[in-house]
Amino acid sequence: MPALGAYEGLSFADQFLHSIHFMLCTFAVLIAFIPLLTEKGSVEHKFGGMIYLPVSMAALLLATGMAWHEASFILFCFNGFCAYLLMSGWRAVHEKEKPTTTDWMIPTGLALLAAAAVWQGFHSSEGTQGFCLLMFAWNGFYLAWRDWTYLRARAQLLKFGASFANENIGKPAGWMGRHIAGMAGSMVANLSVVVLTLLPLSLHWLWPAALILMAGIVALREHQKKQRVRAAMAQFLPPKFVSAAARRKPPRDDIRRAA
Repeated sequence: MPALGAYEGLSFADQFLHSIHFMLCTFAVLIAFIPLLTEKGSVEHKFGGMIYLPVSMAALLLATGMAWHEASFILFCFNGFCAYLLMSGWRAVHEKEKPTTTDWMIPTGLALLAAAAVWQGFHSSEGTQGFCLLMFAWNGFYLAWRDWTYLRARAQLLKFGASFANENIGKPAGWMGRHIAGMAGSMVANLSVVVLTLLPLSLHWLWPAALILMAGIVALREHQKKQRVRAAMAQFLPPKFVSAAARRKPPRDDIRRAA
């Protein structure tokens, strides 16, 4: 069985830990279908998320420990970033509340991990590994700075009253996007462990290729949706506010499709 063959050559303790990690990731992926297939905000959606969060966190903690034991700093950074996605996606649903210590610790932990990646990148003997670590550090610093800025603005808004804050920071387009991005990113990480364990080593290239293809399809659909929205709005805007590309297109009934 490929799942068992993936751990050949490891000690009994390492095989046991990798098997536990594989089972945790598999269970997390199966549980993730509950919030994915249920209505947002429903009891089923919240129940599935309450189970998915600790299971995924247990898998990440175990993977982080194994990466540290195996002296794989890149894998350690990957697990830390997945933990950031999971925690930030979970805390996104609490944006109408005052930022807690947990909210501030999430970007702080990512910034510390990015600083460690900078140190390791400059001291790495392999040029490719050092470049990857520096790119990860740049992305980590940017995300940490973005989250710090948002948390500070959110804390200041809450000083003016809950009603004012709800109108400005509780919009679905903001917190829901961060929630979906964080949870989807952590699910892809769990699914990657399952797929790469079950696939033979010679077919591992199929998984990143499939992820790139799916990302391209999603990006194309989002672009087409924006184009339909712009075409629908162009029918009601004055000519000076309509782009040249929209004026060249014949008028179509895109209002229903844009919605």
